[in-house]
Amino acid sequence: MSRRTKITTLMGGAAMVATVAGMTPGLAPASAAPAQSPESHLTIVDQDFTGAGQNRVIVQGVYPMEKPDAVGYLNNLSAGCGGMHYIVWGDDGGEQYLSDRNYPGVREDVDGFVRATDRGLEYLQQFVVPASVLNEDSDGTDEVFVRARFVDGDCGSRVQNTNVVEGDF
Repeated sequence: MSRRTKITTLMGGAAMVATVAGMTPGLAPASAAPAQSPESHLTIVDQDFTGAGQNRVIVQGVYPMEKPDAVGYLNNLSAGCGGMHYIVWGDDGGEQYLSDRNYPGVREDVDGFVRATDRGLEYLQQFVVPASVLNEDSDGTDEVFVRARFVDGDCGSRVQNTNVVEGDF
């Protein structure tokens, strides 16, 4: 093997080692929540003024699509098993089921709605849960997010994930 071949081989090997070392992940962050979907947001409000130990969960967002597609989706939402399903998850290094609410069909009332707009399927839902449900660990800081699940009439689904809210619930 010539000197030039040895140098080229060594440089190629060094480059490969550097590439692999650079691609090796470090420690994973404590959060294992899926990435927040654009246009999806979670707010948690302490309800001590109306009932001690209660929290109001408010989920809102837009699932982007053309308005005619959103209208068609809503037209079929009341058929079969269609509706909106909101699943509350704890996020402490892994997803932990905490609670959920299911709203069959299309609805619009004081606590929420799902409707077709120029931006897509727009939704808002609020519901009250005991603070103890959101207390997902004992370290003093709870991390909670909601997965909004759109279930169409033939039971297929699309999901959006909210931001993670931290608090001491």
